[in-house]
Amino acid sequence: MPHPEPRKARSEVKTAPARSWSRSRSGQRRPSLPRVKSSQRLIRTISIEGRSDDGRTEDGDDGLLRLAFGSGTQQYIEVPYVKATLDASLPEEYLRQDVVNMTWNLRVPKWYRPGTRVAPEEVKLLMITGTMTNAIFKVEHPRLPSLLLRVYGPNVESIIDRDYELQTLARLSRQNIGPSLYGCFMNGRFEQFLENATTLTKKDIRDWKTSQRIARRMKEFHCGVPLLDWEKTHYTVLARIDKWLKKMGESSWIQKQGNMQSALFVQAWPQFLALVERYRAWLKSVGELDQPLVFCHNDAQYGNLLFAAPVVASDSSSVGTSTSTPVSGSLFPSESNISVDEIIRPSIHDQAQDSKLVVIDFEYAGPNPAAYDLANHLSEWMADYHCAESYKTFEHNFPKKEEILNFIYSYTSHLSVSKQDPIDDKVRELYNSILRWRPCVSLHWALWGLVQSGELDEPKDLAVAVEEDGPGGEKYIITVDDCESINSIDSCLTSSSSVEEPPTAKGADIHSFDYVSYTIEKMCLFYGDLLQLGIITKDDLLPEMQPKLLDSTFL
Repeated sequence: MPHPEPRKARSEVKTAPARSWSRSRSGQRRPSLPRVKSSQRLIRTISIEGRSDDGRTEDGDDGLLRLAFGSGTQQYIEVPYVKATLDASLPEEYLRQDVVNMTWNLRVPKWYRPGTRVAPEEVKLLMITGTMTNAIFKVEHPRLPSLLLRVYGPNVESIIDRDYELQTLARLSRQNIGPSLYGCFMNGRFEQFLENATTLTKKDIRDWKTSQRIARRMKEFHCGVPLLDWEKTHYTVLARIDKWLKKMGESSWIQKQGNMQSALFVQAWPQFLALVERYRAWLKSVGELDQPLVFCHNDAQYGNLLFAAPVVASDSSSVGTSTSTPVSGSLFPSESNISVDEIIRPSIHDQAQDSKLVVIDFEYAGPNPAAYDLANHLSEWMADYHCAESYKTFEHNFPKKEEILNFIYSYTSHLSVSKQDPIDDKVRELYNSILRWRPCVSLHWALWGLVQSGELDEPKDLAVAVEEDGPGGEKYIITVDDCESINSIDSCLTSSSSVEEPPTAKGADIHSFDYVSYTIEKMCLFYGDLLQLGIITKDDLLPEMQPKLLDSTFL
């Protein structure tokens, strides 16, 4: 058996000087070796009838990942799968070679032709910004359809349940929801790239008509994906928070009082746990833990919403105002002069345009109260992931009362049996429920930021050697040296014009996002809501804590 070929440490790789775009902790390695033979493949059968940890992995020869719709139905979608990894921090010439090898082994449609390989120099990789969980690239070729490459980020095993995510993709595929899945590898996958689609912006989601459209599409998603038996009592967000709290509790990070004070604004870890438990007990006391669950996206930020084609505005469209007499009993202030009738009875033309709005990225999807999913989307109005300080929360951008009502009236009335029935009580109930779940949104993403940051990981030796399989089946020894310091990677990695960010791209990506500052921002929101809801007092927090205060007035 041939010995594994050692990969060069970062300090041994000679490349042209250029600015680094990557902050990955993984090691540098030499380019993949050309190889016609496929790497070892697996067959994994995952049943969606059980919890994700019930799935099993089997060795096989046909290299297909089988996602089952149920143990008794024998219905599957089959996706190519190879036991290999991609290192997104490689210099571009190496990464392009590995990407080409991976598409070959996965036999990605159009990209795979027996006897002919795509020339790596013809491939262009464009990093997509605004993503904080994975490194995402658009893979372009002048004569082939573009692909979306998703390389999972660090600490992903603590962030995402990938088996459950694949189960979700299998379920959604039956209903033609989401892009096609072309192939999976150990730390990522290839998906269909939606050509000519336009990603919504922070400004787009604030548009009066677009907000109505998002609400209607979220209602369709909530109603269109039936829950499995075990999901009907499984609060995804609470389970994830518990998982992350457990991880934090097992780390040495919480033993340092400075961390508690600067990031969580308390003196000690038990105090923080007590505050979280107090909020959860309050949710139960007001009946929020007795609400029915629906299948939620849980991450409907503007970067995960696309228009697959341009929306054609109707001649009668307005900016949400009307000279019509407001519907009797409307929850809108009378002086706003907004017609509820126009909101709950959109024109046929407007409804025909709804299908152009597409939601992507179901990594965080799962059962939750609908109010949580809606609170999450409305909280994302405060985000700007494409500015210089992308970690910040701009609380003044949280939707005003009229904007929230526009959204909720659209959601509540859509798919209802009769639009003649009064819905004000339902709107009021959902509005108040959204306010109650809003602190949970902030807490969830605050803990996410800490886990994703790597701050909870125990320090490792500066020089280690790890054996890894490449996408062509070859083995390498990765040598990670002291150049792996997160502050020195910029001087160790290089990139080329073939791996670039779009001209307007700036702000958030997995390599540069300030996760800890993001956590602090979210904790300020969490505590601000708890203070206004009367769950905690200022005496529970450090004096220097400056809470972010949003309107918490119930209807």
